[in-house]
Amino acid sequence: METIISMTFDDNNHFFDQDDLIRMGIRKVGKNVRIHSSCIVVGIENISIGDNVRIDGFNSIIAAGGYLNLGSHIHIASHCYIGASAGVTMEDFSGLAYGIKIHSGSDDYSGEYLTNSTIPSKYKNCKSGPVHLGRHVIIGSNTVILPDVDIPIGCSVGALSMVTKNLDPWGVYCGCPVRRLKDRSQKLLEIRSEEHTS
Repeated sequence: METIISMTFDDNNHFFDQDDLIRMGIRKVGKNVRIHSSCIVVGIENISIGDNVRIDGFNSIIAAGGYLNLGSHIHIASHCYIGASAGVTMEDFSGLAYGIKIHSGSDDYSGEYLTNSTIPSKYKNCKSGPVHLGRHVIIGSNTVILPDVDIPIGCSVGALSMVTKNLDPWGVYCGCPVRRLKDRSQKLLEIRSEEHTS
């Protein structure tokens, strides 16, 4: 049975830390991890988090039956939804702006099948597949990411976009559905290298 944690808040600045998350039964957690107490987390035992990760308030993370793997140096802004029933991975230095929706599972909207979670599986045609965000990926506000998508290293996706297919590395993308606008600068790799050598 999956663990459901409704992290109620009595203080707008209250974050759960590494010790709190270990007590709650998280699979793995690194150092300097903070999850705001207003978040709803289902399936915390299926969640692994690296170092230096902050998850702001009013997020819903559903990892029941799947997994959520977060690398290090990740920020997830408020009001995001991460549906990780088929798996979601965010690699190091990736981030989500406000209101992102990540779906690793979705109903068939064609009208050929019934939809929603109250319907027996034999009458549905759900699409599911893991969602992967590579290193240095940044996703703009209110973007929707659909199942079975790879957003590889260095991609930037603009606000209000919809990602329905795999992207190519180091691109700036925007739109519904997204299209590549231009190459993204890789200067951030020099900055990161400089930071780790100083």
